[in-house]
Amino acid sequence: MITQPFKAAGAFLKALPLIVSPGLRIFILAPLVANVILMALLYMVALHYFDDLINMAMGYLPHWLAFMHWLFYIIFAAIIAVLLFYSFSIGVNILASPFMAILAEKVEEKQTGKVFDEKMTTKVVIAIIARSVQRECQKLFYFLPRFILLIVLSFIPLVNVVAPVLLLLFSAWMLSLQYMDYAFDNNKVAFYDMRMALRTKPLLCWTFGGIVMVCLTIPFVNLVIMPIAVLAATLLWVSVFQPVHGNGTSL
Repeated sequence: MITQPFKAAGAFLKALPLIVSPGLRIFILAPLVANVILMALLYMVALHYFDDLINMAMGYLPHWLAFMHWLFYIIFAAIIAVLLFYSFSIGVNILASPFMAILAEKVEEKQTGKVFDEKMTTKVVIAIIARSVQRECQKLFYFLPRFILLIVLSFIPLVNVVAPVLLLLFSAWMLSLQYMDYAFDNNKVAFYDMRMALRTKPLLCWTFGGIVMVCLTIPFVNLVIMPIAVLAATLLWVSVFQPVHGNGTSL
């Protein structure tokens, strides 16, 4: 277990040369354009509404909690930041998911020699798009109730002290689940079974998601982190998960 964080970090280092590999560039360009557009929208919304949203949330605090104003400011800021982040991520992931699924296929073919049976006909591409959107919806339905629960916990005295930490851990887990999913889905591993597989490698998943989270805060790096994360996740699928889960399960 102690080596899991190093495996996650190593996958990102191995993914960097692959991003410029012939045959992969076209699948990186489309999400890059989507990232640029949606990132610009996110920053515009954040700059315009962030302070207003925090002030509105702080307005609901009872007067007797005024001495903890700073703590609740941090909590509300973390919650709003996560909400904005996921609003952005959901939009980008739905738009880019078909490209990311194909990118994960191509990387797995390069790494293992496996050839996916489907040829890229119009019918197959439409099927990939439909399957990718369906999988994104599964992730959204998994995310929402858990996120709402964390929001509720943020308003419970004493528990709300650790709420930002729980939000960070959950965000790292969701990012790991998001990008690991493409390789699992390509190999017909059901969403539930993928989650159970990732739970066996918690440090790997938290490290992977944490790296993505940090990269999303770095200008310009945040524009290309999506395809890099897919490449790294696919490399981890090949080296860590495929030996156990490579046969797939019914969807």
